[in-house]
Amino acid sequence: MQRVLSMLTALALLALPGCASLSAQSNDPLIAASETRGYRLSNLSSDRASDDLLVVVSFSGGGKRSAAFGYGALTAMRDMNFTYNGVTRNLLHEVDILTGVSGGSFPAAYYALHRDAIFQNFREDFLDEDLNDEIAGIYLLPWRWDWMVNPNWGTNDEMARVYDEKMFHGATYDDLEKLGPPFVIVQATDLANGAAFPFMQSQFDLICSNLSTYPLARAVAASNGFPILFTPIVLNNYRDNCAMGEPSWVTRGLADPDPLSRQRQQALLARRYMRVDEPSYVHLIDGGVADNLAMRGLLDYISRYDNPSQAPDPSGRLGKLTRILFISIDGQADKDRTINRTPIVGDVLRIAGAVTSNTIDSYNFETLRLARTAARNMAENLTRLRCTKGGKGPGARSAMIHIALTDQPGADALKDIPTGLTISSDNVDRLTAAGRDAVERNAALSQFLAEADIDDACPVSLATGPE
Repeated sequence: MQRVLSMLTALALLALPGCASLSAQSNDPLIAASETRGYRLSNLSSDRASDDLLVVVSFSGGGKRSAAFGYGALTAMRDMNFTYNGVTRNLLHEVDILTGVSGGSFPAAYYALHRDAIFQNFREDFLDEDLNDEIAGIYLLPWRWDWMVNPNWGTNDEMARVYDEKMFHGATYDDLEKLGPPFVIVQATDLANGAAFPFMQSQFDLICSNLSTYPLARAVAASNGFPILFTPIVLNNYRDNCAMGEPSWVTRGLADPDPLSRQRQQALLARRYMRVDEPSYVHLIDGGVADNLAMRGLLDYISRYDNPSQAPDPSGRLGKLTRILFISIDGQADKDRTINRTPIVGDVLRIAGAVTSNTIDSYNFETLRLARTAARNMAENLTRLRCTKGGKGPGARSAMIHIALTDQPGADALKDIPTGLTISSDNVDRLTAAGRDAVERNAALSQFLAEADIDDACPVSLATGPE
């Protein structure tokens, strides 16, 4: 045994000098100061979708279990048609925004880049790949130990390289911007603040950085950076030498006197990034630590514009919305119930899993309620804007639909599939079928689509009441 270890050490010493040149691609500084350019929601066009219908789909964390369940949900949306404005529409092609965290970031980012090619290639490129073997190789193969001695290369930088090679092939956010909708939000967690960090230009404005040149694979790696197992993905904060001033939404939020205002809270968090006078960094870990439903990043953005009249381009597409649909595709498993039957929990990864899954998942109910409230407030505010002062409407309507793996028939067997980056082909089949069936059978979604073409008149109280 000692001889084997000596041989491995010798191989490592021989291999490391050749790898020392590895360096993770850094984020670029923002050269041109602008609140309108780049990969941002305010630039969301309607090239593929109806102007007055907003569809948001989120994919939860949960490793490949969640990714396969989400992939199945996408196949159902691809085959789901409905009538809207007198025209037959395809639900998947009406999706405006995809959000993903951890395992859910894979189908979200892959579809945003490859579109319908996902149905031909995603299984081979990702679902059937043994990525746990790649992870093991990082720790067990000496020629992949550069991360031990190289400060510019970590274990998750190595995974970003793997994801790029297998799925994203050098794609950057500039490529996504050129493709147009759906807009994708890959969400990580800022280790220092414990807050959701969504990859969108409005977030990169805070660190005076250009998202357009950033590789999509590195964003996905950041979202999947399970603590302890993977090192953080690091971003440079260029605010110590930045030509861009304070974003207008931050100034407006700080002026709000309500200490419990969500706008103010978001502005105070933003100030933490902007108040630096020396080189500073953002360390990103698994997005599920802050929010395993992949909704907080978008909801935080929405909270900056509680009143649609304050949002970017309120007279544009936002002002036209009459239907707002949020769909949460949740492939998470149940909490680890066996911990209560174990006298001593000594497994470090099991403890980390309990912290990032059991504890964080306890907030999912509040996140879902917040999403429902946000969608409802958007619809009510838009109705009020259009229907007061003699307006003729139409009014707006919203729905928040949660589709969870644990609610499906046979869930007891499916939820026991481990959270990881390798699952068997049979389990891929079962999870994909479960995701597809869950969307097809969801009564609330079917009802919303069936009633989508019904006009909503302005409420009499708004149309005739005092201004």
